[in-house]
Amino acid sequence: MLSKLIRQTGTLISGNLSASVLNFFSVAISLKALGVESFGEVTLLQAYILVLSLCFNPQAWQGVIRYFYLEKDKASLIVLTLKYDLICALIGTLIAICFAQAYAESFNLQHHTKLLQWCSVYILLNQTSVAIGVLRYQERYNVLAMQAIVSAVLFFLCALLGYWKNFGVGFFVTAYLLTLGVGVIYIQCHSSRYVASLIKSQSDCNLLSNDKKKEFNRFNLTVHMTSLADIPVKQLDTILVGAVVSVGAAGAYRVIKQIATISTRLTSPLNQVLYPEINVYLAEKAYDKVKKIMSKIVLLLLLPSLAFVAVASMTFDYWVVTLFSAELLVYKWHIVVFMIVHAVSAALTPIHPVFLALGYVKSLLLITLFSNLVLCLGILVLGAKIELWGVLFAIFAQYLLTIACKLPVILSRLRKEKNEGSTLHT
Repeated sequence: MLSKLIRQTGTLISGNLSASVLNFFSVAISLKALGVESFGEVTLLQAYILVLSLCFNPQAWQGVIRYFYLEKDKASLIVLTLKYDLICALIGTLIAICFAQAYAESFNLQHHTKLLQWCSVYILLNQTSVAIGVLRYQERYNVLAMQAIVSAVLFFLCALLGYWKNFGVGFFVTAYLLTLGVGVIYIQCHSSRYVASLIKSQSDCNLLSNDKKKEFNRFNLTVHMTSLADIPVKQLDTILVGAVVSVGAAGAYRVIKQIATISTRLTSPLNQVLYPEINVYLAEKAYDKVKKIMSKIVLLLLLPSLAFVAVASMTFDYWVVTLFSAELLVYKWHIVVFMIVHAVSAALTPIHPVFLALGYVKSLLLITLFSNLVLCLGILVLGAKIELWGVLFAIFAQYLLTIACKLPVILSRLRKEKNEGSTLHT
């Protein structure tokens, strides 16, 4: 299993890491073109669309993968997922358009209201549950890797054009969302033929029962709620930093996250690859293999993540000034501390798909809700008092709480299942 995981993860890493490096330089070019304050405006405008896009993107690919292994009527699963996605897309787009003015005014960016309303179309487009679920089920990780590369290359070219032509905030906001949209269309095109063939070949013999449909919808709804609870880690924190600290601080925080998350590109593909594989081993009751593979991957990830942080920290004064701006030197220790915390968290990535594969969907929702509530409250309270240091402390508390809630449960469950299996065999 480990060799297969390494091979599949390597495919995704090649795409994600290439995309991350390109995005890193794109952010650097954008910052040089706009300055920290205007870049902060871009960050907050993008965050509005991305937060709502995350809210109304159900992430139902997890349900597609899980039930594709369990049910023969895959066409019904596809149709149910498409309906859920479409409803969410329409609601999300309408909400984004209606509240764009209020959001823009709250940051004194009301002159960008029309821009936000037009960019809301991205929410309608960004419904990827079926495409991602099908491609992961088919183990077509090369296509998923190319999605990130396509978007990153296009935005890098747009950033160069914006720098060369001295374009403003509106161009960088629009270009980023358009290039993300092209990546979404790319994976949808690659999955459409298989989806169409499933629907055409649907047989009346193995139709999904109403009870199974309800079970599938409940699973997807729970995963969606968990995804909603996880939004503060992805984008909402940027908005909170802008509200509590300043617009300029939001721009600096975006840079901090962009620098640190290069290490994530070495690890995030594991969630995509590990989840379906863990489901297979759990179905075979191979609990020892699950525990061993989780432990090995954590160790394999920790060393390169910390090595990356060490090199980046020692050469910080050189590459930050060269790539970004001397204005960011004041945030040196903020960036270094965040990279250390983020590297350890990234190394523990395998814990999350194992926890979900063990069936703790409701527990995952509660843990995610509570830990992200801690994050939001921490940013609001501590950020107002000690600015970015307060934000970093809140992030550390959120990471620690999540791991402390999941890891003991996983180890206890695997040990219990193994002991029960051994008793049955004797």
